[in-house]
Amino acid sequence: MKRNLIRISHKGQRKINYCLSIGIFYIFLFSILCCVKTYATEHSNDQTRNYISGIIFHDKTGNEQYESEKDVPLEGVAVSNGREIEVTDQEGRYELPLRDNSIIFVIKPQNWMVPIDENQLPRFYHIHSSDGLSGTEFDGLPPTGEIPESVNFPLYPVDEPDEYEVLVFGDTQTRNEEEVYYIAHDVLTELVGNDSEFGVTLGDVVFDDLDLYPHFNHSIATVGIPWRNLLGNHDIDFTGDNNEEARGTFYRTFGPTYYSFSHGPAHYIILDNIRWIVEDDSRYYRTGLGEDQMEFLRNELSRIGPDKLVVLMAHIPWHGPGGGFYWKDESERDTLYKILSRHPNSVSLVSHHHKHYHRFLDEEEGFPGEQPHHMISVGSVCGAWYTGVPDEYGIPHAMMSDGTPTSYTFLHIDKNDWKLRWKAARRPADFQMHIHTPDAISLDNLSGVNVTANIFNALPTANVEMRIGDSGPWTDMKRVRKDDPVRVAALDWEKQLDTIPWRPLSGLRHFGHVWEAKLNDDLKPGVHVIHVRATDEWWTYEGKRIFRVRE
Repeated sequence: MKRNLIRISHKGQRKINYCLSIGIFYIFLFSILCCVKTYATEHSNDQTRNYISGIIFHDKTGNEQYESEKDVPLEGVAVSNGREIEVTDQEGRYELPLRDNSIIFVIKPQNWMVPIDENQLPRFYHIHSSDGLSGTEFDGLPPTGEIPESVNFPLYPVDEPDEYEVLVFGDTQTRNEEEVYYIAHDVLTELVGNDSEFGVTLGDVVFDDLDLYPHFNHSIATVGIPWRNLLGNHDIDFTGDNNEEARGTFYRTFGPTYYSFSHGPAHYIILDNIRWIVEDDSRYYRTGLGEDQMEFLRNELSRIGPDKLVVLMAHIPWHGPGGGFYWKDESERDTLYKILSRHPNSVSLVSHHHKHYHRFLDEEEGFPGEQPHHMISVGSVCGAWYTGVPDEYGIPHAMMSDGTPTSYTFLHIDKNDWKLRWKAARRPADFQMHIHTPDAISLDNLSGVNVTANIFNALPTANVEMRIGDSGPWTDMKRVRKDDPVRVAALDWEKQLDTIPWRPLSGLRHFGHVWEAKLNDDLKPGVHVIHVRATDEWWTYEGKRIFRVRE
């Protein structure tokens, strides 16, 4: 009986041990499953989280990392996701809706600066793209990984003057390494050490070859000031299958294609008005802003006082020489005009046309404001795409079709006012016009001979006069729609050549900055000096030309 009891006890113990083992196994398995589920949930939440948050702070240590015990959170700083705009609370915190393929950026306030990298490029944004964005020809934006727990932006205090200049480049549009060197020798060398507050290129940074960005950026950095770059229609990867993929390389190199910031008393809004369209086998661009960008613009201007100076910068003009310029949606342009009409103290700087001109958008162009909106096409640094005969340094003269030489501009800000200063590359600052009349005129043919002045930056309302000699009377010159005779002569000369070892000039266009008057018919034989003087609300421009009257 005792043995039986012992045997039963051993069997019972084995059964108990077996049950315990099974229980422990299931507990262990359950724990693993819980961990897996927790990890999967956390990972899933990270990828599908529909918001992003962070802190804007005064980076006292300068390491660009938020340290709560050292750095100071900043209240009242605006942050955007490219559509909505949020203002930081007392703890410097913001929270914004998050969509895939979006860029979060801080809207730099007055008297603060963002980090600047070794190429003088501002870094003020965070890109979120789960799968990355790229065409097939150039390296685009790789996947950006998990959403950070907190996206923080450092700022640094700086005294920004009420009066300053911004260096503005129209299309640099380099097609190869050689043309980057053209820009270096034609423009950048004379700008090294320039004291502008910052510089900007208004799109078409390069000419389709996006692999040139590093060389271009290193070259521009020699000027020594922070530099911003807009997207142009030649800054996209044409193999991108949609509007976002085409921007992958630009995103990776420069960041957002539209955003805003304040500098001194002025507020700047950078816009991206290129729409890349892929339809079956067709790939092309049109002008447009898109729903998100339009909402961002509406939100941004709604928080800016109507009297504050607003400078808009874009690549393609809102209104072309002969009307609307290829808008994908004309109603979108009308909406843009309505928004801008509520901010009369604003100006738009654009490029794209490779011509320099002023246009005042009014009700004839569909602009509903009480005052016209001033839009300026600033010409281009590469002129007419580096065409035309090279000079002794091997740089093509590249005179634009309106007669404007390769050039750049300075936006002069003075509190709540502004004006534009124009500068020809490698020319004296006072070179502001072409004056044309025949070199020699016989006394019998004086009657009816014209003097033509192409005054590159003069406003259409400028008062333009000429006189012969130092003591002759001033004669009014009339604004005319006429091609620049200097450009006409250059084009005609080139056409007479059988072969040319350079890219040929093409095209002529007049853009409203040509004035004309007739010579005095009572001039005496000899050599004379023509003086031309143009005065507008900004500047007075003066020029001279020598000619001879023969007996």
